[in-house]
Amino acid sequence: MCKNIIIIASIAVFIFSSCSSNRTDVQRLSLKSQVLNDEIFTMMPGDLLLADDYLVWSDPFARDCFLHVHSALTGEELGVMGKVGEGPKEFITPMTNRYCVDNKLFAIDANGKTVGYLSIDSLINGQEPFCELSDKEKEMKMEKVDKDLYIKYTENGSENYFRTIINGQESSWGVYPIPEIKEHIGIYESYDPIEGLFLISSFKFPYLALYKKENSTFVLQWERKVNKEKNYTIADDRVIFDRKIVGAYDVCMSKDYIITLERDREKEPVDESTVGRNISKCPHTLFLYDYNGNLLKIVDIGMPAIRIVANRKSNTLYAIGVDPDYVLAKYEL
Repeated sequence: MCKNIIIIASIAVFIFSSCSSNRTDVQRLSLKSQVLNDEIFTMMPGDLLLADDYLVWSDPFARDCFLHVHSALTGEELGVMGKVGEGPKEFITPMTNRYCVDNKLFAIDANGKTVGYLSIDSLINGQEPFCELSDKEKEMKMEKVDKDLYIKYTENGSENYFRTIINGQESSWGVYPIPEIKEHIGIYESYDPIEGLFLISSFKFPYLALYKKENSTFVLQWERKVNKEKNYTIADDRVIFDRKIVGAYDVCMSKDYIITLERDREKEPVDESTVGRNISKCPHTLFLYDYNGNLLKIVDIGMPAIRIVANRKSNTLYAIGVDPDYVLAKYEL
């Protein structure tokens, strides 16, 4: 009898030790920003992108040009492009995607006919930034993510979430974040051309998924769902979200981390439905995950932020935050 007790106790200790060794303790820390530019004048910034040595942010409320190009090193504004208007090469309601290929950003007019690329290199060289799509790209009607890689959403109810054309090969892939209902929800995307990683997060509920490009498709590596505070119900074949809780405000990838801009709800249990356009209520914490989906750090960046961006070349992160007005800031993670 005693021998059996000793064996059971030994097994319990072994199991506990194994769990402890696999458990990642989340580190909480604070970082001080380096403000690169404190003259970000807009009612509300759109996307923030990092393209080689340039930072580009969009202004959805611009009356002249809606894309601002800055030096990533100094923060100096180098120029603006993307004319607002109703003429040729102009946009009434401009929309850009989150990808930049060969220093060109795809732009489309939501309420007009203009569609094309805006070239950072042409802007810097004093040339016309607007570039036409090729006839093939006009026919495809897909977003260019990388060289010979185009993507679009499937229709609701389709078996997979995305459709891509990679090197001329078409495929459908991707799981629905809420698998009970094949419905597209609000998501952020981030693509790493170095390793072919495609990251998805949702601003509707806490969710992360990582895919990897393999041949002519993408393969799911893992999903991470946080169900401590489930904020949706399913009724009449529809997903209904409780807006008091949301997911990430933005997402990107650096050399060592998957980074989300999200609220530390253990420290700050805010009712998200009260935030609205009050930027002072935006989150001021970054969640840093490893590439296996394990949460490693929660970092307080000292100011509310609305946009973040990085790339796989370093652990430098750029953000548009409020201090007390909009600023372009830099952090070393």
